[in-house]
Amino acid sequence: MKKHMQTIINICLAISITAFIIQHNKHSDSISELEKELDNINKQVIENSYRQYVKDFIANDFDSIASHFHPPVDFQAYGLMAETKEDVINQYKGMKSTIQEGYAYSVIDDIKVIRTKNNNYLLCSDYTRYNINNEILFEGRTHYIYVFTGKGWKMNSLERKERIKDQSCM
Repeated sequence: MKKHMQTIINICLAISITAFIIQHNKHSDSISELEKELDNINKQVIENSYRQYVKDFIANDFDSIASHFHPPVDFQAYGLMAETKEDVINQYKGMKSTIQEGYAYSVIDDIKVIRTKNNNYLLCSDYTRYNINNEILFEGRTHYIYVFTGKGWKMNSLERKERIKDQSCM
């Protein structure tokens, strides 16, 4: 009787463990799908925010430009760290005062957004700057790091990169 009872306990334990493993795998799959969905949502939010940033850049709306950033902001190409919103505004006023002569607007040619190891996001943007006659003034590529803040996804670093013809971002 004791052996029979031990066998029943072992069978019940094996069934319970198997059920737990099956349930765990189902939850793991669900969690993985939710993580992918969240990643896609974050990428879309970041891309939309970037597109608005470009509109603000074209419009010279420096307050709105600064609202897309979370200081301190590392302006790597300029060797500058903007510690405050006002520093970001001043940096953009300086950048816009020295932009290509005749600049009228920018067009985004390519955008890629990827999650980094530390759960921030890297946005790579290829863009072209035009004059009022729709002539190309400049073709560039910039990498932006987005971090999550209490106010959503914000940029806190940007770095110019070489833009190689016929090679997409990243």
